[in-house]
Amino acid sequence: MSNTQAPKDPVRTYFCPINRIGAKDIQQMYVLYSSFYEQTSLDIFLTDLAKKSGVILVERKADGRIVGFSTQTFFNIVVDGKRVRGIFSGDTIVEPAYWGNNALANTFYRRLIIERFKHPFTPFYWFLISKGYKTYLLLTNNFYKYYPCVEKEDPRLKRITEAYCEQLFPEYFDRDKMLLDFGDSYVRLKEDIARITPELAAANKHIGFFEKVNPSWERGTEVPCIGSCDYGTFVQSVFDVPWKWIKKHILGTHRRPGTELDPALARNRAAAARKAQAGAPAADWLADDEDTLKQGGAS
Repeated sequence: MSNTQAPKDPVRTYFCPINRIGAKDIQQMYVLYSSFYEQTSLDIFLTDLAKKSGVILVERKADGRIVGFSTQTFFNIVVDGKRVRGIFSGDTIVEPAYWGNNALANTFYRRLIIERFKHPFTPFYWFLISKGYKTYLLLTNNFYKYYPCVEKEDPRLKRITEAYCEQLFPEYFDRDKMLLDFGDSYVRLKEDIARITPELAAANKHIGFFEKVNPSWERGTEVPCIGSCDYGTFVQSVFDVPWKWIKKHILGTHRRPGTELDPALARNRAAAARKAQAGAPAADWLADDEDTLKQGGAS
């Protein structure tokens, strides 16, 4: 299958503090959000948005229309008597026609670096919750130390995960199952997004592991996750990121396991999105851009 992609309209991406988000922006964000999720409403969306510190917006340069966004929150917690700082990613959604564009990923990566160096001596982490395997793959593909992990369990990362869940979602956190259960009426992904087939779970150990730790994902339960943004990670990425780019664009040997086995999304989304991908794998909106830190199309 060809990896040639149809040209995408140019976009600009930037971080916008929550108090500067306009009504028109919110309307466009909600239209995009509701196209991916069911059991939602504008009130639910606004309530969640109000809790965030800001939003990374992806705008089409031609007309300024929002074609993607990622909500962000920065906060501190205390774990084992020591302060820990983190950036929490909420909803991250991009129109199917712009899957494969790495502009949002680059902006998010810059936010990580900026927040990391604002408090250089405070341990810093990426916090996220995942109701679908695509978001979890962003963690496994881009971080060297993370929780939960199929290879081993890091006790400290687990304690930090428990701490942020108890601070942000105390009434919904099931410590025994390490899951967030918001109930049957909670917002969930639409049926054609992030479906896990037996073949996909068998082909990719991380997808199989995600289904194991979150067997009720179809009902909307979320896996709390964490990725370490320590200095060792940044140093290692300086070497790994260029090598991944060389393997993909020059050697043509780099492909993320399992991406070629996710046809459900491409089959059920709009024909325009399929044409935009021009046959490229559609495991998530940034599946083909592993040379940067990625963000997913929807959880």
